[in-house]
Amino acid sequence: MQAAQAASILSAMETKFDEEPTLDFDNREFSALAVLFPDELHYLRSIASVLELAADVPVITEGQQARELYLVKDGLLMVNKRHGDEIFEVGSITPGEIFGEASILYEAPAGAEVRTTEPTVLYTIPAAEVAEILKTNERFQRSLSQLAERRSAASALAVNPVFTTLPQAVREIALYNGRFLSINEGETLIREGDTDTRFMYLVLGGEAEASMQHPKDPGKRIVFARVSSGDEVGEISVITGKAHVATVTALTPLRLMMINNDSVEAWRKRHSDFGYALYACVQRKLQHSLEAIRNIIGEDVAKAMTTDTLPPLKDKHPEKNV
Repeated sequence: MQAAQAASILSAMETKFDEEPTLDFDNREFSALAVLFPDELHYLRSIASVLELAADVPVITEGQQARELYLVKDGLLMVNKRHGDEIFEVGSITPGEIFGEASILYEAPAGAEVRTTEPTVLYTIPAAEVAEILKTNERFQRSLSQLAERRSAASALAVNPVFTTLPQAVREIALYNGRFLSINEGETLIREGDTDTRFMYLVLGGEAEASMQHPKDPGKRIVFARVSSGDEVGEISVITGKAHVATVTALTPLRLMMINNDSVEAWRKRHSDFGYALYACVQRKLQHSLEAIRNIIGEDVAKAMTTDTLPPLKDKHPEKNV
């Protein structure tokens, strides 16, 4: 079926190459299209449609599967993301930019809402046709993947309650220096007792669970937390200086941003709000872990494994930001 669809699209591209496209956008207007071959760009121009929208109209709803790639001709759009009970404005999309690429790349629901803030004109291209070009144009695949990852990371940094305390300029540095990682469902990101604590992670997409081995039954695990888009992982070891206290396993395909813990330590020293927020985050997680296991292994042992590993705040007090 997929081979037939690809052949159909290829045939359509060959047919339409000799036709004059109805729309005149090009790769100078939209830099993300610069890696397309002339016949591919010609084909997309021939099948694109124009969508004119008033202000305050949702184009993509968070959790919805986007069925088109959108190119912004005129206007302005805002990206909003829900995290817990709050909705955060995480960025804007302006003329010359595209959006909707993440749903096409990952065949997953949109991770944020995109809404017009003023009258807007979009070019729309069916997702199926874009997906077929992605299969044969590796540069286009790489270009859209890099765009999608950067946007996901920017959203995660903007909604995470720890990283929102950092100045925007520092978050942009974190985004620039960040590395990206993908793991499959069932794979382990962090293993309990692991002493490799060079990185902490921000979840960009997917879900994972944190668990401990049952101290009285090695064949069982105690699951005490789930993490999803926008959550941090691996930060406890930054504060405690000890090995990881839990195993984190992907429940779905998982996309993450890796942040070097040397950078995290530097930010703690320079930005007091970040230092306090990170410490409070770890304190809450260790307390939650204590509640999950205290009735199983006893109060004293449970504390030794969790809250007693937390150093006094005065020992890790961030320096005043200057």
